[in-house]
Amino acid sequence: MDSKLRMFLQEFQLSEEEQELVCRLAVEKEYKAHEIIFHADRVFDHFLFIEEGMMRAYRIIDGNDFTYSFFLPGEIGVDFQSYLQGIQSNHYFETLVPTRIFRFEKEKIEALFNEHPRIERIAREMAEKAYIKAVERLKEFQAESLETRYLRLIRNQEELFKAAPLQHIASYLGVKPQSLSRIRAKIVNKFY
Repeated sequence: MDSKLRMFLQEFQLSEEEQELVCRLAVEKEYKAHEIIFHADRVFDHFLFIEEGMMRAYRIIDGNDFTYSFFLPGEIGVDFQSYLQGIQSNHYFETLVPTRIFRFEKEKIEALFNEHPRIERIAREMAEKAYIKAVERLKEFQAESLETRYLRLIRNQEELFKAAPLQHIASYLGVKPQSLSRIRAKIVNKFY
């Protein structure tokens, strides 16, 4: 398997045998664009490695759709709070384009972690990255302007703008699409 998953596992300096143990647990799935692949009010008892495509996690609050996260190739898609605490998730996960993932069941991956402690390091580092991402996002909302957040998103996740609808990007940035359109026009006017 020559894939983004293999490249991801190599980052953890696992042996070929350890990588193979992890890969054997992966269940490959393919989805069409705009499929809801996880519904809220269930426990997130697995995690998803995005091999190709793009997903988003969102919530419905008072009938409004709020995007919380985007997941791109080479990233892990999971509601960590639900996964770690065994509580119902309040997020939906939707593909934005045709997407291929590897699904890992919590029960099986945790059994592997117990048998091979070096592999368990992957879970710890994934949780640390998710925590850092959440803290950084909170800091951005507290201290940065919409324009700064938008420009950072373009710089760091340019591929979002090729597939994610503007309303999802606006929601992720915490604004209405009209506000984002005004910021985009302002930025264009600065450079042209």
